[in-house]
Amino acid sequence: MVSEVVKIFLFACAAGGGSYTLFALFCVLRAGTNRKTPSLPPVKQFFPPVSILKPLKGADYGLKENLASFCSQDYPDYEVLLGVKSEEDGAFGVAREISRMFPERVRLMVGHEDLGANRKVSNLHRLSQSATHDLLAVSDSDMRVGRDYLKAIVSEYLENENTGLVTSLYRITTPTGLGAAFESLTIAMDFIPSVLVAQIVEGGINFGLGASMLFSREKFGQTGGFKAIADHLADDYQVGYRLSRAGHKVVLSKYVMEDMEGPMGFWQYLSHQLRWARTYRVSRPKGYIGYGITHFFVYGLLLSLFWPGTVAFSVLALAFFLRVLAGFAVNRKFISRAGWSFWFFCLFLLPLKDIFSFVIWLLSFAGRKVTWRGEKYMVSATGELRRTDILDK
Repeated sequence: MVSEVVKIFLFACAAGGGSYTLFALFCVLRAGTNRKTPSLPPVKQFFPPVSILKPLKGADYGLKENLASFCSQDYPDYEVLLGVKSEEDGAFGVAREISRMFPERVRLMVGHEDLGANRKVSNLHRLSQSATHDLLAVSDSDMRVGRDYLKAIVSEYLENENTGLVTSLYRITTPTGLGAAFESLTIAMDFIPSVLVAQIVEGGINFGLGASMLFSREKFGQTGGFKAIADHLADDYQVGYRLSRAGHKVVLSKYVMEDMEGPMGFWQYLSHQLRWARTYRVSRPKGYIGYGITHFFVYGLLLSLFWPGTVAFSVLALAFFLRVLAGFAVNRKFISRAGWSFWFFCLFLLPLKDIFSFVIWLLSFAGRKVTWRGEKYMVSATGELRRTDILDK
């Protein structure tokens, strides 16, 4: 009797997973990306000045080239503010070199007061207080952009006077190492489709993505600013959520950021995904529970292992086919790199990734500890951080 109940449950989950996969495929196919240039304001229209804020910690892979890409924008008036905690930080040397390469564009800020457990937010608060302009562009240090980045996202911001935030998806087109390969696949197959699904199901998104966020310092300040989120893990989520709750529109940009992820070990990949999963769980609890239905391939695999037969094997084959089809669609829309799909799917990394993702989803409910930038934290049910200790480097 119990066996039959479990069997029926798995078939129901597989049916739900299949429906989600088809809908996610539809969302991917209808999405616009930076392959289609966003509509720009008239040539004579004034582009408002922008302050780009780059909070730094540690010498990330390709950091110099990443930062330089933000300092070489085809945009009339902008500044770049680089922030590090101290001169002992691994990013300080690179940041100083960039400031010397672009002396009229870049300002280097050293030191900041810790407002809460999230030191990145404290860094951002210091940078925002020093920024010259009201319009702020915040982007993680591992992102790299083309010369049209700033003009593209500002154009989208100006399209609607009620816009509070323009935020961007991201991709890894050239992973280095096995962990980075799984990371690239997870972003492409899980993260990007889930954001696009949320955009349609919820009639828009109400959160930000750390890859890129463009917003008004004045509008954000009216929600409490960075001080109000200094103890939150998902600071990017909070920026978008608070602006949305204040009545402002959150826009998902057509500009897709390039994540320059360096060599990543397999265990690093798992640790990063577990942190992301627990962040998602506390930020969007209902959505995260519903996220469990997305594991179509795993439900088909479980059916085939414990109740082998024509129907179960057909479900598994359909799951694999739809996942591969979705992968090619994501590659065409967002990755745009020859060989990306062949590498991942012909080496059967996708089924392994789906199994790992399911296990991580289950493990995310088993605790509230996360590791972030070499430090350990405990995350509360509402997303606040409590620092526990510092890991040995």
